[in-house]
Amino acid sequence: MIKKIKFDYNPKTDPFSHQIEAIDYIKKNKIVALFDEQGLGKTKIIIDALSWNIKNKDIDKALIVCKKHLIKTWFNEILKHSHLYPVIITGSKNLRGRSFLALGQFYIVNYELIIQDLELIKLILKNRKFAIVLDEAQKIKNPHSKTAKAIFNIKELGVKKIIMTGTPDANKPEDVWAQYYFLDNGKLFGTNFNAFKKRYDVKLKGLESLDVYENRLSELRKKINNNSIRRTKDVLELPKKIYKDIKVRLNIRQEEIYNTAKDKLYYEIKNEDEEKIIKNIDNYLVKLLRLVQIASNPQLIIEDYDEVPAKFLSLEKLVNEIIKNKEKVIIWTSFRKNIRVLRNKYKKYGSLMIFGDINIDERDRAVEKFMNDENYRVLVANPSAAKEGLTLTSANNVIYLDRNFKLDDYLQSQDRIHRIGQDKKCNIIKLIAIDTIDEYVDEILEKKEIIAKFIVGDTNEIISLRNYLSKNRLIEILGG
Repeated sequence: MIKKIKFDYNPKTDPFSHQIEAIDYIKKNKIVALFDEQGLGKTKIIIDALSWNIKNKDIDKALIVCKKHLIKTWFNEILKHSHLYPVIITGSKNLRGRSFLALGQFYIVNYELIIQDLELIKLILKNRKFAIVLDEAQKIKNPHSKTAKAIFNIKELGVKKIIMTGTPDANKPEDVWAQYYFLDNGKLFGTNFNAFKKRYDVKLKGLESLDVYENRLSELRKKINNNSIRRTKDVLELPKKIYKDIKVRLNIRQEEIYNTAKDKLYYEIKNEDEEKIIKNIDNYLVKLLRLVQIASNPQLIIEDYDEVPAKFLSLEKLVNEIIKNKEKVIIWTSFRKNIRVLRNKYKKYGSLMIFGDINIDERDRAVEKFMNDENYRVLVANPSAAKEGLTLTSANNVIYLDRNFKLDDYLQSQDRIHRIGQDKKCNIIKLIAIDTIDEYVDEILEKKEIIAKFIVGDTNEIISLRNYLSKNRLIEILGG
């Protein structure tokens, strides 16, 4: 006779008071949008709630869908917070299929494998009562993407569905549609994405009144607030964030290179039809990012540039001061060449680096050293590769050498240090080149953040991004 295995469904770790509220909410609801701000322990909340649901036979198992670099984080968090078994779905196709037969309650898979193994996963979900969890659910914000379409294919097969992210409207209101469509098949926001996008377009095309804009976003805010759980870090006694803008003037040659590129783009835009500009706006965003590169480090596009970029000089003073205070620092930059250059520059301080091409094991080793070894005091990283799932509270300083237009890159990266476990005030420092595209990036990110906070109920302030990338606005930015 085979002895039945007895599982312990009780949590290994005690939840914080704010986590208890969310755990109880998730236990009782079959569709859940968990939008707690970064750093409040959403993973722990999910694990505790689903463990309870498994114990009570509401579900048999849970499928955790996450980004590839977060798989190990989920695995470790399940072991840390529960007595249950996590299984990583990986390896060859045959091995991935067998992994679902392994003893376990939590099956962890990355978004890309949902596309590759769609039929297999549909078969698995049909035969057991699964909860489906989408971690960093803004990953499916584009409903026309292969990832979103694959996720939509399994949405009817989960007996419980959860989306979790601290930035549901990662860059604009339309980002929430696909996430809720996964949850309720269009019950809240309809089945027509284009209609939703048109109604809540932050650029207000065709609308005459800011009042109309505010009314529509207020309508969206109310629907989200009534169909989600969201808490900010106010529920914790975390140290304050101190924001500092360091204004930097480009050196003579760097300014000449910048103005040449800026003037070229100015005349290109000036002589182009406005409708064509808006239609091809992504191409112009790429060209604007070339200006960001020059303001950061001209060597990114001009190999024989041999002067020290103006921002590097300011960065040197900041880093030396931080090290002198016996603190650690993260330097954020969007450009891989900058990461390698700065990693080499600060080797004397025990520098480490993280960017997209670094494999997960190497990334985890870098995080472990930065968190636990006092000999490693500088981490240089790309927000797109290190903005999610990492706790980097050994540092209380972040410096943005440059930034792109992605709000979630900016918000999530700074919250790597401002989260549970931080006991020092957090310095968020931005290096902004005077009279350059940096000032415009700062303006757009600030406005996007206000809109994002309004929609999820963090603030009552509202602002319009109307025509923020019109032909006239671009000419203004370029000094026309």
